[in-house]
Amino acid sequence: MIKSLLVCLTIASINLNSVTAFAAADDKILYPTIANDPRFCESAIEFKRAYEFFSKEKELDYNEPQSIKAAIDVAKNCNGAFDRFSRIFILLKKTGVDLSKAYEVSLEYSSFDEERARNFFVLFQKLFLENYLNLDFTTAYKISHALSKDYKGDPVKLRDDFVKIVKFCSTEKEFALDKKTCTELALTITKYTDLFPNGAYDDFYTTINYIQSHKRLGLNIKDTLSLVIRLISKGPKASTNFKKIITYSLEGDALKLNEFQAFQLALIIADLSFDPTKAPDFDKKQSTLGINTNHPAVKK
Repeated sequence: MIKSLLVCLTIASINLNSVTAFAAADDKILYPTIANDPRFCESAIEFKRAYEFFSKEKELDYNEPQSIKAAIDVAKNCNGAFDRFSRIFILLKKTGVDLSKAYEVSLEYSSFDEERARNFFVLFQKLFLENYLNLDFTTAYKISHALSKDYKGDPVKLRDDFVKIVKFCSTEKEFALDKKTCTELALTITKYTDLFPNGAYDDFYTTINYIQSHKRLGLNIKDTLSLVIRLISKGPKASTNFKKIITYSLEGDALKLNEFQAFQLALIIADLSFDPTKAPDFDKKQSTLGINTNHPAVKK
């Protein structure tokens, strides 16, 4: 009897020791994907923050039922919706735009992913509030909206390219680009942003400086910009191929070409830098890459 009791106590001791060796329970082990699953929303938090915002926003002058309805509309857009809504609403409010319009636009962007909403915020702020390009409200809004809501590629790369090109226009005084030209340049270059793994700006900047500093090319600013746009439209290898042929033609003994002939040959070779038909499943990928197969740079 005593022996049996000792055995039982020993087993209990072993089990207790085993239990104390386990780590504390962690819900993440049982449900590892909940935190990152976009289907699951912190709707109570979003509603509460939105309701308090609408209740305190005197210029909106919402009563309680209106504040509740507006807060529900924001909460429908899941995690981060209130932050996206409030950031854009406050931005638009600074412009003096009608608050019902500000509410409508902000609610729409609260339903977008964070980077797409951030695109609108950053671009509109640069284009209108900071007045980099001297644009009126309507034009600034349309450009920001098109490059945010309607853009199908990587919004981060697009935003970085656009902001850097705008900054280039305002700081590189030797190029003396007027506001209209700068706007058109930024809009044109960003059409090709997603052809470049890290965006198009670095290629744009190094190429424009290369052309301007190459004494034998002798291109003015207008022709330089046209050439840079053509090279950028052919993807990340075009500028390098252009430079290689210029060097091969003008600095070596293999070819006996003058500057004009070397320039024409370099253009031909650079144009061969991009062949979209070689990409596997290209048509399936175009919606992800943001490339328009009807664009002159892509269309055969």
